[in-house]
Amino acid sequence: MSKKVFGLLSILLLAVFFSSAVYAEANPLSPDLEVVIADSDKKVEDKTSDLVDNPEEKKDEKEKDKEKKEEPKEEKKEVDLGEYAKYVDRKGFPQEGSVSAGVLRFREWPWGKVNTTYRRGGGVTVLGVLGEFYCIQVDGKIGFMHRNYVSTSREKATEAEPVYPPGCREGGHLEKDKGIKEAINFAKRVSEAVAGGSDPAALAGYKGGKLPPKEFLALFGPVARDSMKQTGVPASVTLAQAILETGWGASSIGDAKNLFGIKGKGPAGTARTKTQEHYGNGFVTITDGFRKYHTWQQSIDDHAKLVSGGRYKSAWDNFQRTKNADEFARGIHKAGYATDPGYANKLINLMKTHNLYQWDK
Repeated sequence: MSKKVFGLLSILLLAVFFSSAVYAEANPLSPDLEVVIADSDKKVEDKTSDLVDNPEEKKDEKEKDKEKKEEPKEEKKEVDLGEYAKYVDRKGFPQEGSVSAGVLRFREWPWGKVNTTYRRGGGVTVLGVLGEFYCIQVDGKIGFMHRNYVSTSREKATEAEPVYPPGCREGGHLEKDKGIKEAINFAKRVSEAVAGGSDPAALAGYKGGKLPPKEFLALFGPVARDSMKQTGVPASVTLAQAILETGWGASSIGDAKNLFGIKGKGPAGTARTKTQEHYGNGFVTITDGFRKYHTWQQSIDDHAKLVSGGRYKSAWDNFQRTKNADEFARGIHKAGYATDPGYANKLINLMKTHNLYQWDK
């Protein structure tokens, strides 16, 4: 074979070889490419299946969610009040509160040693109530603050000065057992009187002394309303005068049970005491005689009789026509019930602030 023919055959064989190699690399059905495609398809299939809802998995997720919802919530641990726990009424507490006095004493027990003081606006946690005191937690300490000077989320402080046991006004204190007993007796007196509703006999349980507005009205409101049904004198005015004349019960002229500052001789005689009068150039202090009564009910009955006749007849007749309690308050003031020039406005302000009109219904 000539060299020329051999060369042509060699070139032909090389061409066939390279042609097969190129075909194999480009052929989509080559073994290597098939594996890649198959594997890729599997991945696509797997990803697609992820997008399809799996009923069993969905059911499991619902069960898990249900279990989470049914898990009991961790309850807040009740604050340990120690030896005071058996005395403090915790129903409806704790509540957030704040100091409503310039500087308020924080006592170790009711009328107890003064631990420290807090200024107006200071935040406290009210844990319960014991008589006229709130059991307070503040700065990690447990103690007591007078209810009249602490506002809670449910009740605003009255800021009315309490009746202090001897020595406590100046920052002194009662011994622990006496302080607790005083608080318990206070709560008992109010509870028994309020429980009696409008039964005059139940009022005998109240020995006098300043009360928070809610308790004062619970005690005297029903009686004033019953008196209105009998006499027609608006309970709102009766209550407003009792509040203003006594300072929420703080001053009922000693043991005279005189709720309305009525002067003269009463069923139980006369009580002489100091009083302030206004004669045009400011208030002056004088000593005068005030009516004494055997019961609180006698005081209320006497008041109704007084303001519905005599010098108050014109105001009374006008009220019969208008049924306007505010006008009646202005009328009895104008007729001379009190020398204070702002007396009627003070009565009306009390009637509006504490919605005393509700007792007229």
